[in-house]
Amino acid sequence: MHQSYSLIVLKLKASVILIIFLNCISLLAYQPSDGDVTAYFGPYFHRTNFETSPTGATSPVLGGIGLFALGDVSDKGSLEIGMLYMNKIYLRDDAGKYISERTGLMHITMGYRRWFNDTFSASLSLSSGYSMGDAQILHSDFAPGSEIATSARDTTEYGFDLSILTELAKIKRTALVLDARYALSVTSKQNEKSDQFILLLALQFL
Repeated sequence: MHQSYSLIVLKLKASVILIIFLNCISLLAYQPSDGDVTAYFGPYFHRTNFETSPTGATSPVLGGIGLFALGDVSDKGSLEIGMLYMNKIYLRDDAGKYISERTGLMHITMGYRRWFNDTFSASLSLSSGYSMGDAQILHSDFAPGSEIATSARDTTEYGFDLSILTELAKIKRTALVLDARYALSVTSKQNEKSDQFILLLALQFL
């Protein structure tokens, strides 16, 4: 009898703890609401979707700063705009010869974010990139003066960003979020690698 009573008390305690935990999750999570505006800002890492060439051209991990603003249009969706400043690397090959070039780029996104629950969302955005300086050759298998051009020398480029965002923690009106995204370029030149893996850790403000 005493053992049965202890088991009941233990189950009740476990139920109370579970209820408190679930309520804490709902309090910590961001809840979209029509008319709310939020922004998140922080450092990020990015890398061109390319491993290495037989001749040594590589795509190292680089860093930058990103800023995003969201305007909620319902409890399930938000309009999103963003800016990422990056030193972007482009790699291109021609008949087994490779060239990699880098340029400063302002990457602008505009799209829609869908909230699947209070802590997890995904977005699809149109993107455009604007060159902020001259292209710098990092690696070339071509004779000087005969290099093929990469998109690093173009003024603008266009593409799509696919993003998955999760909220890691929240204190009052500030949250820590992790944004993993893939930037797909649709204006790449032939045999060019310029798509980007991007991972951003940021503070979100309501």
